[in-house]
Amino acid sequence: MPTAPASTPQYTRLNLAGALEFLGDRQGVGELLPALRTALAKEVPEIALLLGQGAATDAAARLHSLKGFVPVFCFAPLVEELTRVERLSRQGATPEVITAYALLAQELQRLGLEAAHYLEHSAPTP
Repeated sequence: MPTAPASTPQYTRLNLAGALEFLGDRQGVGELLPALRTALAKEVPEIALLLGQGAATDAAARLHSLKGFVPVFCFAPLVEELTRVERLSRQGATPEVITAYALLAQELQRLGLEAAHYLEHSAPTP
């Protein structure tokens, strides 16, 4: 049975135990966390830019792509908000969507920071 990666109360968005359960081992978690960080660092600001330009269809597609793998690494409330904002974005780049995304973006950025912290402070996998 795999053991959960070390977690601390500071990880309020990063669900290490859930990622371990989904991926099956600590090495898998360690190998995919850099991809999560990279994707969030790239996509979060680009989605905001797309919404600001009124390109809600493109923003919705990017959100849908994030929804495909971000849930592996986060707790249910963030998954639910990502899903809600992705659905909402299909209606256009309305002020409601832009505001909802701005709040979601903060949460996604925090998830990326928590992933970075874990990677910087976890023991290397042999």
